[in-house]
Amino acid sequence: MITLELPFPPTANKYWQVARNRIIKTKRARDYQKQVQGIILTKLRELSEWRKLQVGKTLALSMAVHYPVKPGPDGDIDNLGKVCVDSLQGCVFDNDRQLRHIQISKEKAEGKEGSVRVTVTECPDELEVHDGTFTVKGIHS
Repeated sequence: MITLELPFPPTANKYWQVARNRIIKTKRARDYQKQVQGIILTKLRELSEWRKLQVGKTLALSMAVHYPVKPGPDGDIDNLGKVCVDSLQGCVFDNDRQLRHIQISKEKAEGKEGSVRVTVTECPDELEVHDGTFTVKGIHS
């Protein structure tokens, strides 16, 4: 299992733009990926050991989103998932197709800027979900 504390990402609404009939990442999206890569570089030894063990394996990802303290409503929690997954691909795991289970939760804000705590762990290929508790055998047990 590996856990990373990441800065609060831009929403998917501000992640892509159309330029010359192509869809590209915005400057804000590229800047966010550079920030994440800098954080990953500080954990390079731990991550390289992790990646050696996870090549081709099925993974589960959990995100605890700490929205920045600001007036007005928080954004849509599901808009942050793809942005974080894209930033981790190639560094924490080879391809997002390895992800079998993704869990996103909104947590109490820990600071003015906001943050996202991401945990990636190995996951069984077949999941048994218990609907009443949202627990997944092999991940939560």
